[in-house]
Amino acid sequence: MAAPPLERRRRTGRSQRPTRQPPKDRPSLTRLILLALWDSLSRAQHRAKASRRLFLITAGYLVLTLIMGWRLAAVQLVDAEVYAGWAAQQTQREIDLPASRGAVTDRNGDPLAMSLSTSTIYANPPVLEEAEVDPFIVAGELAEVIPGVDVQSLAESLSSDRAFVYLGRQLPREVGESVTDLGLPGIGVLEEPKRVYPSDRVASQVVGWAGLDNNGLAGLELQMDEALAGTDGTLRLERAPGGIEISSAPREVVPATPGVDVRLTIDREVQFNTEQILIEAVEEYSALGGSAVVMEVETGEILAMASVPSVAPSNYAASTEYDRRNRAITDVFEPGSVNKVITIAGALEDGVVQPDQYRNVPSEITLGPETYSDSEPHPDGWWTTRDIMTRSSNVGTIQIARELGEERLYDYVTDFGLGSPTGLDFPGESRGLLAEVDDWSGASLPTIAIGQGVAATLVQTAQVFRVIANDGVWTQPQLVQGTVDHEGTFLPTEAGEPRRVVSSATAATVADMLIEVVESPNGTGGLAAVPGYRVGGKTGTAQKPLEGELGYAENAFIATFAGFAPVENPRFVVAVMLDEPTPFYGGLSAAPTFSQIMQFALRDQRVAPANPPVPMPVGQDLGHSIAAQPESAVSIPDGDAAEDDAVIAEPLVDEPGDDPAQ
Repeated sequence: MAAPPLERRRRTGRSQRPTRQPPKDRPSLTRLILLALWDSLSRAQHRAKASRRLFLITAGYLVLTLIMGWRLAAVQLVDAEVYAGWAAQQTQREIDLPASRGAVTDRNGDPLAMSLSTSTIYANPPVLEEAEVDPFIVAGELAEVIPGVDVQSLAESLSSDRAFVYLGRQLPREVGESVTDLGLPGIGVLEEPKRVYPSDRVASQVVGWAGLDNNGLAGLELQMDEALAGTDGTLRLERAPGGIEISSAPREVVPATPGVDVRLTIDREVQFNTEQILIEAVEEYSALGGSAVVMEVETGEILAMASVPSVAPSNYAASTEYDRRNRAITDVFEPGSVNKVITIAGALEDGVVQPDQYRNVPSEITLGPETYSDSEPHPDGWWTTRDIMTRSSNVGTIQIARELGEERLYDYVTDFGLGSPTGLDFPGESRGLLAEVDDWSGASLPTIAIGQGVAATLVQTAQVFRVIANDGVWTQPQLVQGTVDHEGTFLPTEAGEPRRVVSSATAATVADMLIEVVESPNGTGGLAAVPGYRVGGKTGTAQKPLEGELGYAENAFIATFAGFAPVENPRFVVAVMLDEPTPFYGGLSAAPTFSQIMQFALRDQRVAPANPPVPMPVGQDLGHSIAAQPESAVSIPDGDAAEDDAVIAEPLVDEPGDDPAQ
């Protein structure tokens, strides 16, 4: 219990009087108000700071949430396939299972290109490292069974950090079986098709070739690659980090779908013999090369398309560009006198001239600054249109072309197929060279009329004669008959729309003229005759233009002959081109080559000869009869013939005394 105040004072020994505290100042009302305001303001500021901090925290949270949400959406939705692919790359490995490439056959089913099953050896080096196997030991064992490889190169491949390396591709199946028997870790064998060409060089530039990965690189192998290639299959393997295959994981196999077979219109026998005849012709006439086309008149199917020198598909890398090209369709040349068929056919069709219409044909004609002449000088003479064709007169053809006119000549040249693709769609095909008529100069009409100033492929040239032999109708040529699927179903190639170029009457008239080119003593194509058959055709000799500059090369010519047989019912058109032969005249080099090729084609295809066989003309002048017999080259009809059969035209050069009617 606490002592009373008196008692506490006794204990302390001193008196403790209560001190008087000074009275405190009471805050004024104003101060209180200010303090209250200050306090309120401070609280407000504090609350504001707290609110901003909360706002910033909330905003930051929302931004982070949006970023995370966007990334989640990107991973799960937008870029899902990309991430899935990355994941698959890290955990899975796909090995392509090449599809067997379809075969390329001739029209009779004989293979020109086919695929054989071979063995491809591969390795997974990380597996060897995981198994702690020395790559040199494995390489030593493999080198004993894989031909053409050494231990050092194999060891380097087996030491790679990649999960898949090829050790040998498209090897004989026996090699693959030997490698499998070794049972080496990380070493596998795949079945892979290899492209082979049983006929070697036969039609090599037409068929083309495929690469190591079975992709078409040239020719029809390239053009028909989509159909031939088929669809590759896949073998999917699960793998652990480091690329090691998980052997216990399931394997997913998607089998390959083989490509379809492609059946060509080529006849292997006709093709082979055409090439052999060309090889002999190139050698005999010391030519740089040559090309030939054998085409069926009715269908437009090409039985042979040959160019020599040729190339072996198995060694095409060592060949020259000239050898590789299918020059019958990729290279153009000035057709020369074979183009006169177009000029005269057009003039006949338009009624500008008549077959037996006479005109005075001098040896030369001057148009503007240019003078054009026949191949050999001759006296002025009255020649019919037939004579002009038979003698291959440049001057007479130019006269006819001037009457036909630029526009119509251009129309007929294009209608016959020059200056446009043939429709074969062959890789590298040229459409030819032909200027638009609006761009023609003063020299265009006379030069194009005689086959200069225009360039065509040999296939286009053959098509011109096929129009004549086919009753005046142009149809698209064919090189591919169709495809044959895995069940043996044949799907034919669609044919293009035919078009009439000239009437049947005009075609028949021109065909008669072309027969005279071969059979007449004055014709330039006598060496094209085929024993037992009647032939129609036309020679062509044209200078080669300079490469990269204007003008023509000296003593460099292209010799051509194109024609059809038998004339009673034309079965085949053959066109031959020789590059810089000696002699350079088409009638002396290309024409006899044509004869050999046509003769083989007719007999091989069992076309019966004429009954009775038509004998060769007695005393026929072969080649350029004008050069051989200049005096007799000028054919002046007798009066009866002129009155009964011929239509007398007004001479372009009216010289008194030269009119045969006189």
